[in-house]
Amino acid sequence: MNKCVVLYESWHYECCGEDFKVGSKIEWLVMKGENINLPIKTDNIDYYYEAHRADYKNIFLLKGTIKEIKTLYLKYEPSKYNPKLLVPTNGFLSNVNTNRNVANKLDNMEFSSYLAYIENYSIRDALESEGTFR
Repeated sequence: MNKCVVLYESWHYECCGEDFKVGSKIEWLVMKGENINLPIKTDNIDYYYEAHRADYKNIFLLKGTIKEIKTLYLKYEPSKYNPKLLVPTNGFLSNVNTNRNVANKLDNMEFSSYLAYIENYSIRDALESEGTFR
């Protein structure tokens, strides 16, 4: 059984996302999960959800079933290089069954993203007609 992990940032869901839960069949536009820097250790992130990028040639269509969902909460502090810039310095993961009704803050940390664990997935290059590429 093939499996992958998708980082799904909260702003994507708030903007134009659809509800999902454990057991949901999904068809998501994603990019390869390269250079994702988080202040905590997580499972390897294979892809991240991306429905707003103009360059569809670097986007893939991922189909599969959600096996597990974790929420990622992060603590932000001023950067030592630029105090006007907030950077994530700590965080934690929490298991959930759905992306609905997630707390915006928990233990003085901000909700940032979902980690969706996908099984039985297939992936292919996205077509220009499949996305919101503008």
